[in-house]
Amino acid sequence: MTNDGNPGSPQVSPSAGSARDVVLAIQEAFRTADYARMAALYDDDIDWLFHGPVSIFPAIGHRRGKVAVFQGLEALNRLFSFSNHVTKSLIAEGDWVAGIADVTMVQRASGRTITCSVASFHRVRDGRLIYYRGFNDSFDAVEQVLGRVITP
Repeated sequence: MTNDGNPGSPQVSPSAGSARDVVLAIQEAFRTADYARMAALYDDDIDWLFHGPVSIFPAIGHRRGKVAVFQGLEALNRLFSFSNHVTKSLIAEGDWVAGIADVTMVQRASGRTITCSVASFHRVRDGRLIYYRGFNDSFDAVEQVLGRVITP
């Protein structure tokens, strides 16, 4: 669902020019595992950071440049298969876009299903993503990956 309340995954051409359209196209490419399409929408010098514990999710953290980002995504895909990505809301202003999505992935080693909400912030220039910041409830995600509640 998008912020306009309509279900489904909108098909948007990045040539439409808006930052929102570019981010929607990236999300659709991620949802369908079309990494070549995603890469075409990323700037060569993207500043990319997904916050979380690198000891549990070694493929996340700070990446600079398209090659480094996609090496990280490749490593993440070796650990997890992504089975669902639903955009719950997306707000755009100028070249900035903020969104919330529900993500479901399966840990390949254990078969555990991990579900989480992800907040993301994007900046687009000339039809390409130049900046990304992602956040989730990493404590909850870690418990799901480990398959147990962490107690103090």
